[in-house]
Amino acid sequence: MEQNKIISEHNEEAKIYDSQVKEYDSYGHDVIFGMCFEFVKSNEKLLDLGIGTGLASINFSKIGLKIYGIDASQEMLNVCKSKSFTNQLLLHNIADFPIPFDDSFFNHVICCGVLHFFDDLTGLFFEIKRVIRKNGIFAFTISPSNLFKNDEDYKDFIESPTGWGVSIYKHSQEYINNLLKNSGFELIKEQRVLLKDADKIEHNMEFSVLVTRCL
Repeated sequence: MEQNKIISEHNEEAKIYDSQVKEYDSYGHDVIFGMCFEFVKSNEKLLDLGIGTGLASINFSKIGLKIYGIDASQEMLNVCKSKSFTNQLLLHNIADFPIPFDDSFFNHVICCGVLHFFDDLTGLFFEIKRVIRKNGIFAFTISPSNLFKNDEDYKDFIESPTGWGVSIYKHSQEYINNLLKNSGFELIKEQRVLLKDADKIEHNMEFSVLVTRCL
């Protein structure tokens, strides 16, 4: 039910989403591009998981990458398509496997502002490993839980309410590190960023931007 609610809200907000991002000082998409720039080349194929309106991948298209995107919101895809920078867009929920592309089809994969809506990421990371080529970059954002294995209340991920009326999941660093190792990726960069909360005033929403390499 929660996933259906999130998809419904994205459909409703698609036409104003880009302006909302600016209001919340939410520029994780620009951070991902800057952190990945040195690893990508023109004419390479990039998959944007949960592409939305295309904010995370449009800059990659400007330097010549071929952009493919999937999203569960048709309205978001419609806005993205209107920007005319993608090679292919598909309506697909990233929680449903398999991802509809062949093995090793992409040079790189990004996923910005999406994974905090999911609890266990194991299946998705192994799917990404399947569709990405060796030495390709997988860059993504998470909401970190800041819990450690020796904490009494430690969990791999915890559900956390937000001011928007939907819950998000915060993932522990140890969980992410183990997941990367088990699915065949190495962490090469990480940066913490702060975003405004639902009040549009306080910068108290913490996210991590991670850049990894497929081994």
